[in-house]
Amino acid sequence: MGSAYDPKNPFGTPPGDWLDDLVKRSLPPNPFSSLLGNPPPTSNSLSGALTSAAAVKRKVFFSFHFDDVMRVNVVRNAWKITHPDNALMRSFYDSSLWETKKLEGDDAVKRLIREGVSYTSAVCVLVGSETWLRRWVKYEIARAIIDERGLLAVHLNSIRHHKTLTPHTRGPNPLEFMAVGKVQDGALSPARYYLFERIAITGPNGYQWSWHRYQDYTDPVRLPKWLAEPAPAYVTPLSNNADSYDYIADNGHQNIGAWIDRAAQRADR
Repeated sequence: MGSAYDPKNPFGTPPGDWLDDLVKRSLPPNPFSSLLGNPPPTSNSLSGALTSAAAVKRKVFFSFHFDDVMRVNVVRNAWKITHPDNALMRSFYDSSLWETKKLEGDDAVKRLIREGVSYTSAVCVLVGSETWLRRWVKYEIARAIIDERGLLAVHLNSIRHHKTLTPHTRGPNPLEFMAVGKVQDGALSPARYYLFERIAITGPNGYQWSWHRYQDYTDPVRLPKWLAEPAPAYVTPLSNNADSYDYIADNGHQNIGAWIDRAAQRADR
């Protein structure tokens, strides 16, 4: 079952100690207590078997924080056309936003992201330390749900930094902060599904986390085929069912094309 939200008392379960330092760096100083509670559920890395469908070349939209661009380059340049070791393995085309463009206003950014995702089969979130905080990463994740694309997360911080030549501590999975919620007025009323995001608010008892309607897209969405059905007045975080991987530990150089293909297949793309 997903995480509950209550419009009259919206504070949800805090995500746990593993986010404490990151939250403190990201929000204004807090004179109250630190985060408490258990971390939210996460998806199982490498879960499920890949199908034996005929090989296809996928187009993927890479979502990332620009501060991680050097590590992102490692992933994006792994294979653009052909798998390096096995011609039967699936590969991908790179369809991400890459060139920095001067845009005027939020609508222009949304339009560019919308157009980019529309030509792909899946959105792959490349996760660094602060990717979970980025507004437009959240919108790119939202477009995967709105446009019924595949969705997955790949952690980058195990890739050695280009200057320090060392890995960094894994950052939070942005898919833990986005969810689909079920709204139903009564047992006989049709269910409607909306996007939600998890927001930290400073309150009298310290930082408290709650699910709120996602404000950059407020229309109903379809429940993704791969996401567990939430109960009425509950949400299912996207991380509960979307696959997540570590680029180094899970041998991303050889496997990322298959990961992307699996995500696309799960969404029937």
